[in-house]
Amino acid sequence: MSSTLCLSSLLHIGRRSLRSTTLQKTSLPSQHIMVHHNQQQHHRFKHSVRVILTRDLPEGQMRGMYAGEVHHVAAGYARNYLIPKQMAVYATERNFERCGLGDPQLMLENEVTERDEEEDNEDLKAADLLRKYLRNKTVKIIRNVDLNTPTLCHPGYVSAKNLRDKLSSQLKIDLEPHETIQIRNAHVVGLEEMEEKEMMGLIMGMEGGDEGVDCDTKVKHLGDYLAKITLAGGYAVPLQFRVERR
Repeated sequence: MSSTLCLSSLLHIGRRSLRSTTLQKTSLPSQHIMVHHNQQQHHRFKHSVRVILTRDLPEGQMRGMYAGEVHHVAAGYARNYLIPKQMAVYATERNFERCGLGDPQLMLENEVTERDEEEDNEDLKAADLLRKYLRNKTVKIIRNVDLNTPTLCHPGYVSAKNLRDKLSSQLKIDLEPHETIQIRNAHVVGLEEMEEKEMMGLIMGMEGGDEGVDCDTKVKHLGDYLAKITLAGGYAVPLQFRVERR
């Protein structure tokens, strides 16, 4: 087993597992509601309406359809045949209530909304976990310096790729490809004593780069710095790092 763990393993809850854990689709009671949509019929009808069948239809053009099902039918067919013969009612909110049924279209929309909200919530949880884990940690990077300028890295510099590598080797965190790093190329005085709220203010004020791409900023001087890790959902996490003399 590799000694490097991704954040999901490290914190016992992974962004992959969070996102791969999808909600089970809510099954509508098949004996009461079945959504059926005949594509050929739908394209042929110039104007269609939704109806709730109130009787089984063993014969005719809608044979094999049963009471409680919701269907798209031609407006004229509903108006001139199904409704007058009390075989169906229009699929309105009031009629769904009268029939004791839920609107399957509305239920599906609600399910999609809930699923999106759940995914956003899991992204937020992952960001909070990483933020808490990194709160009191500093990535350390060693560089040679210029003999004439003791604070200048020479040769070399610190890039976003260097930070990725050090996150993996020092803190056992492997960022996924879509999770990006942006470096704030300004030495931060008193970083170790700085409150998280102040750090967040500094990184949120950074200009955004291309989505899904690490910045090309290069740090060339010794000192304490901040970087911003951007996770799924656009959630930001501050990363402290220090460039030290070899």
